[in-house]
Amino acid sequence: MRRSKVYGIRCRSWWFVIVPALVALLMGLSACGTNASTTGAASQATASPTKSVSTPTATTVKGYGTSHGCPSDAVVNTPLPAQAVLVKSTQNGQTIRVRQGTLVVFELPFGQRWETPAGSQGVLELQQPAGYASQEARACVWRYVAQGSGQSEVVFTARALCQPHQLCPQYILRLSFTVAVQ
Repeated sequence: MRRSKVYGIRCRSWWFVIVPALVALLMGLSACGTNASTTGAASQATASPTKSVSTPTATTVKGYGTSHGCPSDAVVNTPLPAQAVLVKSTQNGQTIRVRQGTLVVFELPFGQRWETPAGSQGVLELQQPAGYASQEARACVWRYVAQGSGQSEVVFTARALCQPHQLCPQYILRLSFTVAVQ
């Protein structure tokens, strides 16, 4: 009888080790892929208008873009025009000031499952392909042309990029950028 009591205590103490270990593992995994953001002063980058905005040449590589978190399998390796304003995830919460006709390019890093904002955003006209993969930048890219004048907020959301049959953290990352067109 004494033997079964010891066995019962050992079985119960096993749960006191495993459950906290699993909780710690899940908390550690939920921190994977977090993105530092900057707050505060608005960005003062003002670009001159682009003379002509050309559509990049895209090739489709089945599974490449989506495996890295982009909404599209289009891959573009064309360099950006010199007059383009490049916006990165570290500028989250900032105001980007541009002139009418400027190409505004959002580069969001591989490793998150990015979701595309719905079409054009106010004074920003979405260029196609949208959400394509850039091998050079190792990022998902959206291109907008500043049309008219005013402000538009562009919001991107991302979730964890998970592999099938593996534990996956549950979070939604929200990046918001305000583009002021003069």
